[in-house]
Amino acid sequence: MNFDNTVINQLEVKGFVVSKVRGVSMWPLLNQKNTTVYIEKSNDYKKHDCVLFMRQNKDMILHRILKVKADYFLVCGDNQAYLEKVYPAQIKGKLLEYYKHGKTKQLKGLFYQIYLRFMLFTRPLRICREFLKKVVKKSDKK
Repeated sequence: MNFDNTVINQLEVKGFVVSKVRGVSMWPLLNQKNTTVYIEKSNDYKKHDCVLFMRQNKDMILHRILKVKADYFLVCGDNQAYLEKVYPAQIKGKLLEYYKHGKTKQLKGLFYQIYLRFMLFTRPLRICREFLKKVVKKSDKK
């Protein structure tokens, strides 16, 4: 999910930000048509947290931590296939809750845990999807 850099300013000044999301990398959890997120500045990140981080090109991205390493995290969007290395200095905050269809949704509870396990279990299918997309693109060029 991409965010405007004014989000960073609000995180620095207020310690939290409420923002609409753009993009599809965290679909189906977060939908750019009807989802607003609450992100709080934090220094405490663990596996499965959804974190807002800044890439080298200054894009702001919201992805899930899938692996915790000594000096960095490996993150991936719920609708993405490949892991990305993110250092703690790049992380600006973490998702605490989101709002969809006028309802507040917490990142806890039975339904969220089922969703999380399903997304983790089906990640290899997304890797296959990306591979097949590349194969189709190559065959279209010929």
